[in-house]
Amino acid sequence: MKDEKKYFNYTSLFYWVRDNANFLLPSGFNVEYLVNNASITKFSHGQSNPTFLVQVSGGTPFVVRKKPQGNLLPSAHAVDREYNVLKKLGPTRVPVPKVYGYCSDSSVIGTPFYLMEYVKGRIFTDLSLPGLPREERKQIYQEMARVLAEIHNVDYKRVGLEGFGVPGNYVMRQIRRWTKQYEASCEGVGRDPCMDKLVEWLPGNIPKSAISPKEESTIVHGDYRLDNLVFAEGSPKVLAVLDWELSTIGNPLADVAYNCMMYRLAPTRSSLALPLEALASNRELGIPTETEYLSMYQSFRDKGDIDDWNYYLVFSLFRIAAILHGVYKRALIGNASSDRAKESGEVAKNISRLAWNLVLERPSRSNGSVLHTVSEKRNSSDYETMVRKFMEDFVYPLEKSFFEHEQSEQRWTVWPEMENLKKKARELGLWNLWIPKDLGGVLTNAEYAKIAEVMGGCLFASEVFNCSAPDTGNMELLLRFGTPEQRAVWLEPLLKGEIRSCFAMTEPLVASSDATNIASTIDERQDCYVVNGHKWWISGATDPRCKLVLFLGRMAKTDENIPRHKRHSIVLIPMDSPGVKVIRPMHIFGFDDAPHGHAEMRFEDVVVPKKNILLGEGRGFEAAQSRLGAGRIHHCMRAIGMAERALQLLIKRANERQTFGQPLAKHGVVQEVITNCRVEVDQARLLTHFTASVIDSDGGASRRARKYISMTKYVIPQMACRVIDRAIQIHGALGLCQDSVLSHLYASARTLRLADGPDEVHAANVAKFEIQSSKM
Repeated sequence: MKDEKKYFNYTSLFYWVRDNANFLLPSGFNVEYLVNNASITKFSHGQSNPTFLVQVSGGTPFVVRKKPQGNLLPSAHAVDREYNVLKKLGPTRVPVPKVYGYCSDSSVIGTPFYLMEYVKGRIFTDLSLPGLPREERKQIYQEMARVLAEIHNVDYKRVGLEGFGVPGNYVMRQIRRWTKQYEASCEGVGRDPCMDKLVEWLPGNIPKSAISPKEESTIVHGDYRLDNLVFAEGSPKVLAVLDWELSTIGNPLADVAYNCMMYRLAPTRSSLALPLEALASNRELGIPTETEYLSMYQSFRDKGDIDDWNYYLVFSLFRIAAILHGVYKRALIGNASSDRAKESGEVAKNISRLAWNLVLERPSRSNGSVLHTVSEKRNSSDYETMVRKFMEDFVYPLEKSFFEHEQSEQRWTVWPEMENLKKKARELGLWNLWIPKDLGGVLTNAEYAKIAEVMGGCLFASEVFNCSAPDTGNMELLLRFGTPEQRAVWLEPLLKGEIRSCFAMTEPLVASSDATNIASTIDERQDCYVVNGHKWWISGATDPRCKLVLFLGRMAKTDENIPRHKRHSIVLIPMDSPGVKVIRPMHIFGFDDAPHGHAEMRFEDVVVPKKNILLGEGRGFEAAQSRLGAGRIHHCMRAIGMAERALQLLIKRANERQTFGQPLAKHGVVQEVITNCRVEVDQARLLTHFTASVIDSDGGASRRARKYISMTKYVIPQMACRVIDRAIQIHGALGLCQDSVLSHLYASARTLRLADGPDEVHAANVAKFEIQSSKM
């Protein structure tokens, strides 16, 4: 027996097989017999999860596939996902090996693993298929295209893989994932200049079809290539598709483009010749060209032309390069699966260079996305300059008109100037700037923070740029989790600024700062949900343009044994649904904030179709936490702008007004007030910008980001209240009345100390993180 103890303890393996899959073993066996009469051979093919063929005299050969040993890059080598997708695809037309069992207990052989069928057949590692007749070569490639189409044709919901991945926005999510993997692999290894350029270029040039609410989502293999297929002996039929480590729910065109990398990369990955592209030009070989291969695939799926094929090629090359950077990093730390792994670093750089050259050769084009309208390349400082000028030229001059309308008899109608301002902003490309790059936007959260601060100087300005709450948070939820239909019906008009929305969470009869207290119910019926509840402080619900309510409620029939944070769901409710009732607008220090408003509402036997649930039953808090990530500090970004404007008004007033024979600005006590304001505003700004950068690097739901979000929410509203209060004091009675914007600013800032959770909750969160960290 070949000694494979350096990989795992095979005695423990046989005990596990005996207890969980003994039908694979000969009758009348014992473990000592198995150890003495078995062979375990490691497959040399592949760079990911170590894979072994186990053969026992008198038993059925089987395959063990396990995670590598040692420290691994985040989200890599998920053998549990591989096992799940193989099990679910077993009854479909997709040829996959049978799976026999999964073990999550690392103590058995050192890492989690699963067992699967050994499929004996042909594996081709040379794309030229030497030794095969011309006609069979063509049939092999046709069969490869057919099987890929079969994978994409599977109804993933019907086979039980609905939770296998998030449908929609696949390309951007993959860019973010592989960017993180590349960044992780750079530590101690060095950076790749072409990868750095691709990281910057890819998010802003995604094809329109890949960010459309109608984007197709299917099962994607993620690593579909010729040498991951097992072909029958003497036949072009595929018996099994292997290596499902990267599979998920995603955009099938990305899968096809990755498959077509065979036309650009050498099969050995040791050079960058174009073997298949060159070979395909020799018609005597029977190998299809890339165009012919795509036609084969499309014929099996009955699909039309592909939008921006070049982009998908660049994206796939980037993804391969990121994977190989990770392989190289694993080789350096000693836990790569293949002896060839150390070659991967240089190959990765060659591939990223090839991708960047494709970008340079690519004709300039816009993706036409409604996420933003930009006619030329801009950096973040350009946007900041343009927004600041827009505010000075168009917004501030109309501020008096806005407040006059707000206090008039027509205040519950939309201010007439708003749509004109929105049209101008969109024409200038100053639209939906809040959307982070990982969702298809043009700015990072850190870059947007500076722009949001500029908007924050005027209470209604964020709406002008389609960057206002609660729509931004609601749009983010739909971008991340909405089904294609939900995005088509609701997201598209929200992104265009044609409608508005609200989020129904807070309730008058429970302490909603602990969201698990929420008592409104979502009762599941045979073909629908029935919603009942009493909500208040539903911002935006009184706006005549509000067409959608995102309702957070408790599943009525939830088992009490289910964790408290798994009992609530979010459903999408059209505002005009029978049973949706606006009782009254709530006032904040006397302001009703018309027409936006903050409504008290009742939901009485509101019938909602099951397709209107967001993300899934019991996943309400999971979705809400995502909504309160980057979006949660947008208020803080704007609050800094509010405080900055209050400070400038304070200084202007101090220079203009005299007491005791000199301007207020000459009095030491006033100078100290100005100093305290400047120090506190700048400190708060630095904290907010740092938090935004942490969200960019770690994601809004990460532990580190959540700590800094709570810190920011704790600090900034309190700071804004103090600064605005001092400005009111310097203004005297003027600061209290309708002739100054300060009273509006103060009411808004004071609200923020409760709006996204009270100060005390954020303080408790920070303390909890610090206490837990001190124990580590």
